[in-house]
Amino acid sequence: MKKILLLLMLYTIIILGLPLLITTILHPKPQSTSAEPIDTITTFVALEDKVVEMDFSTYLKGVVAAEMPASFHTEALRAQAVAARSYTLRKMADYKRDGNPNVHKGADTCTDPNHCKAWISDTELHARWGADYDANMQRIAASVEDTAGIVMTYEGTLVNAVFHSTSSGQTENAKDVWGGDVPYLVSVVSYGDELSPRYSSDLTISAAEYKSKLTAAYPDAHFSDGDTLVREILRSQAGGIKELTTGGITLTGNQFRELFGLRSTNIQFTQSSTSITMAVTGNGHGVGMSQYGANYLASQGKTYEEILKTYYSGVNVQPYTSN
Repeated sequence: MKKILLLLMLYTIIILGLPLLITTILHPKPQSTSAEPIDTITTFVALEDKVVEMDFSTYLKGVVAAEMPASFHTEALRAQAVAARSYTLRKMADYKRDGNPNVHKGADTCTDPNHCKAWISDTELHARWGADYDANMQRIAASVEDTAGIVMTYEGTLVNAVFHSTSSGQTENAKDVWGGDVPYLVSVVSYGDELSPRYSSDLTISAAEYKSKLTAAYPDAHFSDGDTLVREILRSQAGGIKELTTGGITLTGNQFRELFGLRSTNIQFTQSSTSITMAVTGNGHGVGMSQYGANYLASQGKTYEEILKTYYSGVNVQPYTSN
Protein backbone atom coordinates (compact mmCIF):
# COMPACT_ATOMS: atom_id res chain seq x y z
CA MET A 1 0.00 0.00 0.00
CA LYS A 2 2.82 2.39 0.89
CA LYS A 3 4.52 1.61 -2.41
CA ILE A 4 1.33 2.44 -4.28
CA LEU A 5 0.97 5.74 -2.43
CA LEU A 6 4.62 6.62 -3.15
CA LEU A 7 4.16 5.82 -6.81
CA LEU A 8 1.02 7.96 -6.96
CA MET A 9 2.84 10.87 -5.29
CA LEU A 10 5.78 10.52 -7.71
CA TYR A 11 3.41 10.39 -10.67
CA THR A 12 1.59 13.52 -9.45
CA ILE A 13 4.87 15.42 -9.03
CA ILE A 14 6.00 14.49 -12.55
CA ILE A 15 2.68 15.41 -14.15
CA LEU A 16 2.42 18.76 -12.35
CA GLY A 17 6.07 19.67 -12.27
CA LEU A 18 7.24 18.72 -15.77
CA PRO A 19 5.43 21.55 -17.62
CA LEU A 20 6.82 24.09 -15.14
CA LEU A 21 10.32 22.68 -15.56
CA ILE A 22 10.09 22.84 -19.35
CA THR A 23 8.80 26.42 -19.22
CA THR A 24 11.61 27.43 -16.87
CA ILE A 25 14.26 25.91 -19.13
CA LEU A 26 12.90 27.41 -22.36
CA HIS A 27 11.93 30.81 -20.95
CA PRO A 28 13.87 31.44 -17.76
CA LYS A 29 13.02 34.50 -15.72
CA PRO A 30 15.82 37.06 -16.01
CA GLN A 31 18.04 37.06 -12.96
CA SER A 32 18.62 40.76 -12.38
CA THR A 33 20.98 41.31 -9.49
CA SER A 34 21.19 45.05 -10.08
CA ALA A 35 19.19 47.72 -8.32
CA GLU A 36 18.04 50.72 -10.34
CA PRO A 37 20.91 53.13 -11.09
CA ILE A 38 19.12 56.01 -9.36
CA ASP A 39 16.58 56.09 -6.56
CA THR A 40 14.36 58.97 -7.66
CA ILE A 41 13.67 61.15 -10.68
CA THR A 42 11.89 64.48 -11.07
CA THR A 43 9.34 64.69 -13.86
CA PHE A 44 7.36 67.62 -15.22
CA VAL A 45 3.85 66.16 -15.50
CA ALA A 46 2.17 68.24 -18.18
CA LEU A 47 -1.42 67.31 -17.27
CA GLU A 48 -0.84 68.48 -13.69
CA ASP A 49 1.43 71.37 -14.71
CA LYS A 50 3.86 70.58 -11.93
CA VAL A 51 7.15 68.88 -11.20
CA VAL A 52 6.75 65.58 -9.35
CA GLU A 53 9.47 63.53 -7.64
CA MET A 54 8.98 59.77 -7.77
CA ASP A 55 10.86 56.50 -7.51
CA PHE A 56 12.76 55.77 -10.71
CA SER A 57 11.04 52.37 -10.99
CA THR A 58 7.64 54.07 -10.64
CA TYR A 59 8.55 56.42 -13.47
CA LEU A 60 9.67 53.54 -15.71
CA LYS A 61 6.46 51.62 -15.04
CA GLY A 62 4.48 54.68 -16.11
CA VAL A 63 6.52 54.92 -19.31
CA VAL A 64 6.15 51.24 -20.23
CA ALA A 65 2.41 51.38 -19.50
CA ALA A 66 2.00 54.48 -21.67
CA GLU A 67 4.20 53.31 -24.53
CA MET A 68 3.34 49.61 -24.96
CA PRO A 69 0.09 47.63 -24.55
CA ALA A 70 0.10 45.57 -21.36
CA SER A 71 -1.20 42.63 -23.41
CA PHE A 72 2.10 42.34 -25.29
CA HIS A 73 4.36 39.35 -24.71
CA THR A 74 6.51 39.37 -21.58
CA GLU A 75 9.81 39.57 -23.46
CA ALA A 76 8.56 42.53 -25.52
CA LEU A 77 7.59 44.34 -22.32
CA ARG A 78 11.03 43.61 -20.85
CA ALA A 79 12.69 44.96 -24.02
CA GLN A 80 10.56 48.10 -23.70
CA ALA A 81 11.60 48.54 -20.06
CA VAL A 82 15.31 48.30 -20.92
CA ALA A 83 14.89 50.71 -23.84
CA ALA A 84 13.04 53.21 -21.64
CA ARG A 85 15.65 52.94 -18.88
CA SER A 86 18.54 53.37 -21.31
CA TYR A 87 16.89 56.30 -23.08
CA THR A 88 16.07 58.13 -19.85
CA LEU A 89 19.50 57.70 -18.27
CA ARG A 90 21.20 58.75 -21.51
CA LYS A 91 19.07 61.89 -21.74
CA MET A 92 19.67 62.74 -18.08
CA ALA A 93 23.43 62.47 -18.69
CA ASP A 94 23.13 64.73 -21.74
CA TYR A 95 21.09 67.30 -19.81
CA LYS A 96 23.57 67.25 -16.93
CA ARG A 97 26.23 68.19 -19.44
CA ASP A 98 24.27 70.63 -21.60
CA GLY A 99 21.56 71.91 -19.21
CA ASN A 100 17.89 70.96 -18.94
CA PRO A 101 15.53 72.26 -21.65
CA ASN A 102 12.95 74.85 -20.64
CA VAL A 103 10.07 72.45 -21.31
CA HIS A 104 11.19 70.39 -18.30
CA LYS A 105 10.53 73.26 -15.87
CA GLY A 106 13.71 72.29 -14.02
CA ALA A 107 12.88 68.57 -13.86
CA ASP A 108 15.00 65.65 -15.08
CA THR A 109 12.40 64.67 -17.68
CA CYS A 110 8.86 65.43 -18.85
CA THR A 111 5.75 63.56 -19.96
CA ASP A 112 5.51 65.12 -23.44
CA PRO A 113 6.07 62.22 -25.89
CA ASN A 114 7.17 64.72 -28.54
CA HIS A 115 10.12 65.67 -26.34
CA CYS A 116 10.80 62.77 -23.96
CA LYS A 117 8.68 59.64 -23.57
CA ALA A 118 5.00 59.23 -22.81
CA TRP A 119 4.17 58.60 -19.16
CA ILE A 120 0.88 57.80 -17.41
CA SER A 121 -0.02 58.07 -13.75
CA ASP A 122 -1.42 55.29 -11.60
CA THR A 123 -4.70 57.20 -11.29
CA GLU A 124 -5.06 57.37 -15.07
CA LEU A 125 -4.24 53.68 -15.39
CA HIS A 126 -7.00 52.76 -12.93
CA ALA A 127 -9.44 54.74 -15.08
CA ARG A 128 -8.14 53.27 -18.35
CA TRP A 129 -7.87 49.62 -17.31
CA GLY A 130 -10.72 49.35 -14.81
CA ALA A 131 -11.15 45.75 -13.66
CA ASP A 132 -8.01 44.73 -15.57
CA TYR A 133 -5.79 47.08 -13.55
CA ASP A 134 -4.27 44.50 -11.19
CA ALA A 135 -3.42 41.98 -13.93
CA ASN A 136 -2.05 44.62 -16.30
CA MET A 137 -0.02 46.39 -13.65
CA GLN A 138 1.48 43.09 -12.51
CA ARG A 139 2.79 42.54 -16.06
CA ILE A 140 4.11 46.09 -16.40
CA ALA A 141 5.75 46.09 -12.96
CA ALA A 142 7.39 42.71 -13.65
CA SER A 143 8.94 43.99 -16.88
CA VAL A 144 10.68 46.77 -14.95
CA GLU A 145 11.57 44.73 -11.87
CA ASP A 146 12.83 41.69 -13.81
CA THR A 147 15.26 43.92 -15.72
CA ALA A 148 16.17 46.30 -12.87
CA GLY A 149 19.43 48.10 -13.63
CA ILE A 150 19.82 46.57 -17.11
CA VAL A 151 20.70 49.02 -19.89
CA MET A 152 22.07 49.10 -23.42
CA THR A 153 25.49 50.52 -24.20
CA TYR A 154 27.50 51.03 -27.36
CA GLU A 155 31.28 51.14 -26.94
CA GLY A 156 30.77 51.78 -23.23
CA THR A 157 28.26 54.63 -23.59
CA LEU A 158 24.53 54.53 -22.89
CA VAL A 159 22.54 54.44 -26.12
CA ASN A 160 19.83 56.84 -27.23
CA ALA A 161 17.27 54.02 -27.32
CA VAL A 162 14.54 55.55 -29.47
CA PHE A 163 11.63 53.35 -30.51
CA HIS A 164 8.42 53.57 -32.49
CA SER A 165 5.10 51.78 -32.89
CA THR A 166 5.28 50.05 -36.25
CA SER A 167 7.85 49.95 -39.03
CA SER A 168 7.15 49.39 -42.70
CA GLY A 169 8.94 46.04 -42.51
CA GLN A 170 12.33 47.71 -42.32
CA THR A 171 13.45 50.30 -39.78
CA GLU A 172 14.98 53.62 -40.77
CA ASN A 173 18.56 54.86 -40.49
CA ALA A 174 18.74 57.69 -37.94
CA LYS A 175 20.75 59.64 -40.51
CA ASP A 176 17.90 59.50 -43.04
CA VAL A 177 15.33 60.74 -40.52
CA TRP A 178 17.23 63.26 -38.39
CA GLY A 179 20.46 63.85 -40.28
CA GLY A 180 22.86 62.48 -37.67
CA ASP A 181 24.73 59.23 -38.26
CA VAL A 182 24.29 56.91 -35.24
CA PRO A 183 26.08 53.55 -35.63
CA TYR A 184 23.57 51.53 -33.59
CA LEU A 185 20.49 53.16 -35.16
CA VAL A 186 20.72 51.73 -38.64
CA SER A 187 18.14 50.15 -40.91
CA VAL A 188 17.29 46.50 -40.17
CA VAL A 189 14.59 44.13 -41.36
CA SER A 190 11.63 44.04 -38.96
CA TYR A 191 9.29 41.05 -39.03
CA GLY A 192 5.65 40.96 -37.97
CA ASP A 193 4.86 44.65 -38.37
CA GLU A 194 2.10 43.85 -40.83
CA LEU A 195 0.17 42.40 -37.87
CA SER A 196 -0.08 45.86 -36.32
CA PRO A 197 -3.44 47.68 -36.63
CA ARG A 198 -1.36 50.76 -37.49
CA TYR A 199 0.59 49.12 -40.32
CA SER A 200 -1.33 50.77 -43.16
CA SER A 201 -3.46 53.88 -43.48
CA ASP A 202 -4.39 56.37 -46.17
CA LEU A 203 -5.62 59.90 -46.70
CA THR A 204 -7.49 61.18 -49.76
CA ILE A 205 -8.11 64.90 -50.16
CA SER A 206 -9.01 67.16 -53.06
CA ALA A 207 -6.24 68.84 -55.03
CA ALA A 208 -7.66 72.20 -53.97
CA GLU A 209 -7.49 71.27 -50.28
CA TYR A 210 -3.95 69.97 -50.73
CA LYS A 211 -2.80 73.23 -52.31
CA SER A 212 -4.60 75.32 -49.70
CA LYS A 213 -3.03 73.41 -46.81
CA LEU A 214 0.45 73.63 -48.29
CA THR A 215 0.34 77.34 -49.13
CA ALA A 216 -1.09 78.19 -45.72
CA ALA A 217 1.93 76.59 -44.07
CA TYR A 218 4.45 77.60 -46.75
CA PRO A 219 3.43 80.89 -48.44
CA ASP A 220 6.24 80.61 -51.01
CA ALA A 221 4.63 77.50 -52.50
CA HIS A 222 2.85 77.99 -55.83
CA PHE A 223 1.25 75.76 -58.42
CA SER A 224 0.71 76.05 -62.15
CA ASP A 225 -2.15 74.42 -64.02
CA GLY A 226 -1.42 70.78 -64.70
CA ASP A 227 1.39 70.58 -62.15
CA THR A 228 2.08 67.24 -60.54
CA LEU A 229 1.44 67.95 -56.88
CA VAL A 230 4.33 65.85 -55.56
CA ARG A 231 7.53 65.14 -57.47
CA GLU A 232 11.27 64.57 -57.11
CA ILE A 233 10.82 62.17 -54.22
CA LEU A 234 14.03 61.05 -52.52
CA ARG A 235 13.57 57.91 -50.43
CA SER A 236 15.60 56.21 -47.73
CA GLN A 237 16.81 52.61 -47.76
CA ALA A 238 13.65 51.63 -45.86
CA GLY A 239 11.33 53.52 -48.21
CA GLY A 240 10.62 56.58 -46.09
CA ILE A 241 10.66 59.98 -47.78
CA LYS A 242 13.81 61.97 -47.06
CA GLU A 243 12.66 64.93 -49.14
CA LEU A 244 10.29 65.85 -51.94
CA THR A 245 9.31 68.81 -54.08
CA THR A 246 5.79 70.19 -54.01
CA GLY A 247 4.53 73.58 -55.10
CA GLY A 248 8.03 74.56 -56.13
CA ILE A 249 9.50 74.08 -52.63
CA THR A 250 11.44 71.25 -51.04
CA LEU A 251 10.21 69.66 -47.82
CA THR A 252 11.70 66.92 -45.67
CA GLY A 253 9.67 63.79 -45.16
CA ASN A 254 9.06 64.78 -41.54
CA GLN A 255 7.79 68.23 -42.54
CA PHE A 256 5.40 66.71 -45.05
CA ARG A 257 4.21 64.04 -42.62
CA GLU A 258 3.52 66.62 -39.91
CA LEU A 259 1.71 68.96 -42.29
CA PHE A 260 -0.83 66.34 -43.35
CA GLY A 261 -0.98 64.43 -40.05
CA LEU A 262 0.29 61.17 -41.53
CA ARG A 263 1.48 58.18 -39.49
CA SER A 264 4.90 57.87 -41.13
CA THR A 265 7.02 59.17 -43.99
CA ASN A 266 6.65 55.93 -45.96
CA ILE A 267 4.05 57.33 -48.35
CA GLN A 268 2.93 56.32 -51.83
CA PHE A 269 1.01 58.89 -53.91
CA THR A 270 -1.82 58.45 -56.37
CA GLN A 271 -3.00 61.64 -58.07
CA SER A 272 -5.99 62.33 -60.29
CA SER A 273 -7.06 65.60 -61.85
CA THR A 274 -9.09 66.47 -58.77
CA SER A 275 -7.60 64.61 -55.79
CA ILE A 276 -4.53 63.01 -54.26
CA THR A 277 -4.34 59.83 -52.19
CA MET A 278 -1.50 59.23 -49.73
CA ALA A 279 -1.10 55.56 -48.78
CA VAL A 280 1.04 55.23 -45.64
CA THR A 281 2.92 52.23 -44.30
CA GLY A 282 4.06 52.09 -40.67
CA ASN A 283 3.47 54.32 -37.66
CA GLY A 284 6.10 56.58 -36.14
CA HIS A 285 9.55 57.83 -37.10
CA GLY A 286 10.75 54.30 -37.87
CA VAL A 287 14.08 54.49 -36.03
CA GLY A 288 15.21 51.92 -33.44
CA MET A 289 12.90 49.27 -32.00
CA SER A 290 9.56 48.62 -33.62
CA GLN A 291 7.20 47.77 -30.77
CA TYR A 292 4.93 45.57 -32.86
CA GLY A 293 8.01 43.95 -34.37
CA ALA A 294 9.32 43.31 -30.86
CA ASN A 295 6.03 41.72 -29.89
CA TYR A 296 6.18 39.44 -32.93
CA LEU A 297 9.75 38.38 -32.12
CA ALA A 298 8.69 37.65 -28.53
CA SER A 299 5.86 35.47 -29.84
CA GLN A 300 8.49 33.52 -31.80
CA GLY A 301 10.45 32.78 -28.62
CA LYS A 302 13.06 35.54 -28.74
CA THR A 303 14.32 36.90 -25.40
CA TYR A 304 14.30 40.60 -24.60
CA GLU A 305 18.07 40.73 -25.11
CA GLU A 306 17.75 39.12 -28.55
CA ILE A 307 14.99 41.58 -29.45
CA LEU A 308 17.07 44.58 -28.41
CA LYS A 309 20.12 43.36 -30.31
CA THR A 310 17.94 42.91 -33.39
CA TYR A 311 16.94 46.56 -33.45
CA TYR A 312 19.99 48.28 -31.94
CA SER A 313 23.04 47.15 -33.89
CA GLY A 314 26.19 46.24 -32.01
CA VAL A 315 24.94 47.10 -28.52
CA ASN A 316 25.68 45.38 -25.24
CA VAL A 317 22.84 44.58 -22.84
CA GLN A 318 24.28 44.69 -19.34
CA PRO A 319 23.92 46.04 -15.79
CA TYR A 320 24.38 49.79 -15.53
CA THR A 321 27.78 51.04 -14.40
CA SER A 322 28.52 54.71 -13.77
CA ASN A 323 31.49 56.21 -15.58
